[in-house]
Amino acid sequence: MPQNDVEMDEPLTCDIVAEITNTRRSLVVKLARQGLLEVVTETTEESVEPILPRRTIMKLRRMKRLRHDLGVNFAGAAIILDLMERIRMLNRELTNVRSATLDDL
Repeated sequence: MPQNDVEMDEPLTCDIVAEITNTRRSLVVKLARQGLLEVVTETTEESVEPILPRRTIMKLRRMKRLRHDLGVNFAGAAIILDLMERIRMLNRELTNVRSATLDDL
């Protein structure tokens, strides 16, 4: 069953993300603070760690796979994933433009 956007936005603690992805909690916190993982809420004096959206689980798993398979660091893996997403969005946009052009003919 595909997850909807609401479920993917569900806030999770770094502990939960670390447990689900079999990653050290300190690494999850570090990647979030470096801006390599999306953060729902920033850390404040009251909140020691960032809160992450559920979609972070998929991104972190992909980052770990790129790190393992290709030997890239986490920053490189994050860039690769961001570029792949941009390519997907551009391809979708190109398909829509082509479809609209064909409809006008």
